[in-house]
Amino acid sequence: MTMKQKDIAMTKFYSNLKAMNKITGLLFLALFLNTSLGFSQTPISKTKQVIKPALSEKDLMMCDKEWHTISVEEWGVVTKPPGEKNVQDMLKLTADGSFELILFGIKKSGTWKKSGEYIYFTDVLSKGKFSYKILLVEASKLKVDHFSEEEGHSIFEMESK
Repeated sequence: MTMKQKDIAMTKFYSNLKAMNKITGLLFLALFLNTSLGFSQTPISKTKQVIKPALSEKDLMMCDKEWHTISVEEWGVVTKPPGEKNVQDMLKLTADGSFELILFGIKKSGTWKKSGEYIYFTDVLSKGKFSYKILLVEASKLKVDHFSEEEGHSIFEMESK
């Protein structure tokens, strides 16, 4: 290879190197701009307005009353007045979707929603979920069916106080 050929090869090498440096610089600039634009944007609000379905007249009859258990049916046996584990059981629902409850002597509170013939509860402390099937709603009488793994089916008859 002659000296002239070497000079031409070196010139091509350096011009290719300059082109690669320009491309690399442009890539880093694009990466920087994308990163900085991503961090400078205002975050989208993650809170969504939840629209609760309107409560029916019967649903409202259950609200804003303190319901106390007057009898419990388990395995076809009705205990009236309720036994020791249910004597303090009560339920209080509010129209805004919150509840207070004593179930099998254990206090719970949180939120509730109704769908069909079921009331679905979420306990605020334990995040536990459970439900009641509504069997009867009257002005001063409420009858619900509750199922738990520990207790099986329990049908609670309640009166408002």
